[in-house]
Amino acid sequence: MRKIFLLALAAIAGCSSNGADNRIIQMPSGSTAVETVNGTPVPASLLDAVAEAHRLDVNQPKQRDQALTLVTDLVLLAQAAQRENFAADPRYLARVEAARLQGVADAALAQFQQRTPINDTMLKAEYDNQVARAGKVAYDFSQLLFDNEEDALRAEDDIVSGQPFDKVFDAWRSKAKQARRFTRVLPDQLPPELAKALADLRNCDSTKVPVKTEYGWHVVHLDIANPYAPPPFDQVKEGIRRNLQMKIGRERLDKLREQAQITYPAGTAPPAGKPVEQEKPAEKND
Repeated sequence: MRKIFLLALAAIAGCSSNGADNRIIQMPSGSTAVETVNGTPVPASLLDAVAEAHRLDVNQPKQRDQALTLVTDLVLLAQAAQRENFAADPRYLARVEAARLQGVADAALAQFQQRTPINDTMLKAEYDNQVARAGKVAYDFSQLLFDNEEDALRAEDDIVSGQPFDKVFDAWRSKAKQARRFTRVLPDQLPPELAKALADLRNCDSTKVPVKTEYGWHVVHLDIANPYAPPPFDQVKEGIRRNLQMKIGRERLDKLREQAQITYPAGTAPPAGKPVEQEKPAEKND
């Protein structure tokens, strides 16, 4: 909630990075004003945007009042920032600019998502894919996760020697990176290697050798494989829609990254996984 508040504050902070626009609310004022705060008219479109950010319905009187109070506070803080000349502080300007860019990026992603209509056929196809990936069982299991193979093998040796898993679990939990019991976990929520290992176990069986995944070495005990029935399509339809919208935004951003030409100052390491392309030092004129 605080993040949304700061983003909205930056949007109406009344100080652009170059000082060109000193208006408290820097957007067209064509829509009807819902209030005027110390001479600053607040357009209805801004109220709608703040309400949407806070998941408030302006058609509900109490929720509209909440949204209007939020807008009033934002304008008052922006006016105070202008009076106090906070823009003279570079750190203030940097915070405002960071929040402004975040707000622009969030709104741009929302626009990308809206430009790709998602119909019921697409939603049903995604639902069917998720059902197929989920499978027909949900696992209750316990695991010890180690960051080294040696400890994992020693814990497995205790199991192979006949000790009950619960006893091994308690003995090794302090040395494990994670010691946890899970319930109703679907196969597609697990690393593939761990999902396969669980599928090969019977109820109340434990692994005999550690399962290696990207997270480390797993020593696992299957309590029970529960029959799983997916929720009805209509019950999860809107959640699937939101996930698809997020996917559309991520794919568009990935494409923008691929097309972008990004350089880094000489001697500066790029983010992990980025190709190294550094700026050439400026040549000196003789």
